[in-house]
Amino acid sequence: MDQYNVEKAILTTINRAKIHKSQKDIASDSGEKDKMTKLLENFKNIQPKGQLSHQDVIDISKKAPERIYKFFWFNPVLKPEEEETSYKILEEHFKKGFCGVKIHSAFNLINFPRDILKLLTFMQDYNKNILFYIHSLPKTSLFRGISPKDIAKVAKKFPELRLIVGHAAYSMEYAIEIGVALKNYNNIYFETSLSASLGIYNLIKTVGHKKIIFGSDSPTTSQLGVEIDKILKLPRISKEIKQDIFYNNVNNLLIKF
Repeated sequence: MDQYNVEKAILTTINRAKIHKSQKDIASDSGEKDKMTKLLENFKNIQPKGQLSHQDVIDISKKAPERIYKFFWFNPVLKPEEEETSYKILEEHFKKGFCGVKIHSAFNLINFPRDILKLLTFMQDYNKNILFYIHSLPKTSLFRGISPKDIAKVAKKFPELRLIVGHAAYSMEYAIEIGVALKNYNNIYFETSLSASLGIYNLIKTVGHKKIIFGSDSPTTSQLGVEIDKILKLPRISKEIKQDIFYNNVNNLLIKF
């Protein structure tokens, strides 16, 4: 953070499960016909079970509590007997200063929005200021994805909660679709990590720069310097707008914590 002049950061944990077979191994011991089935089975083995430990986030935040904002990665795909314990764990972390919840649509194979309605109701009842980060994902052959229309339904159903669409410009096409569908929702914000640079530019023009917040997804999937350069090198964007994206917009979301 100091190296790149990052004053504050949002931090969550990571999934430490190991992939037990490489895609090359899968291809070698299976025919082309069932290759996709094997890939799905392999992926299921690295899915988090229950709720991940966030002790790492707590320990790091203690080193610089004024600079670190803690988000809880919550798995909402639960068996009935797991629900009470999982929501108790989440509430305990809110009491420890966690100010946001993240869901990962891919790792947890979430059916959106069905699987997250109870979670959002719980958050709204506990504290409307808690932020909700959606690891968004366009539909692929492996995952059902999250459609902008479904995000819009959630924003409309929970207008007092503030939603962050992660990786909002994952591709140029996705950025256009997201921007057009969600531009009129005042409680939706758009995060930039793993995004196409011109996709970010398109979102600025579609939803307005006040709704764009910088994210890096570092160090797990990208490098902080790379993600910073995507914003710095945007064409025909003023320094004031870039400052809003880098700092002011997200700081305004976190100011109540």
